[in-house]
Amino acid sequence: MSNIIDTIREKVANYLLQRQLKKQPHKAEIYNLQTAQNAGILFDAENLDNLKVVKNLVKELQDFNIKSSVLGYINKAKREDNYIGDQQYSYACKKDFSFFYKPKKEAINNFIAEPFHLLIVLVDRHLFPIDYIGSLSKAHFKAGKTDVNNQMFDFMIELENGVGIEALKKHILHYLSIINNK
Repeated sequence: MSNIIDTIREKVANYLLQRQLKKQPHKAEIYNLQTAQNAGILFDAENLDNLKVVKNLVKELQDFNIKSSVLGYINKAKREDNYIGDQQYSYACKKDFSFFYKPKKEAINNFIAEPFHLLIVLVDRHLFPIDYIGSLSKAHFKAGKTDVNNQMFDFMIELENGVGIEALKKHILHYLSIINNK
């Protein structure tokens, strides 16, 4: 029964999201690792191994003098105590969103409003709150995995199913290092 409700909930939320996106269309500006000054990283924080990948990504971006802000989504009703945010890392869970996935938490809205040069979405499965945040993000250039939400991204990496976000991170960094900026 709850699966039917979740399906209807997501369809209505997607409709509301599409209406909001029409009001604020996204125009991509190409940034690479040499030209970007800041990056937003959005990831599935339910798996603690993903946090290790993200921390490595933040270090690698620092080598290019790129400041990073990280938002992890935990697909549970409440956060556990081992997810503590700071100035650079924030975490969100189901309770931080309304019934139709509109963010209620200030940190989420701030992440969406930040005009990052790069938005790197490290997820390998569909999570509607991540789609919502990534789609509405004011980031100039959005990168992620195909088949997650192809409309959201300006740059997509195609990987086989079951390949983790470590491989996705590696490919995104590789291609962002060779993309030409005009």
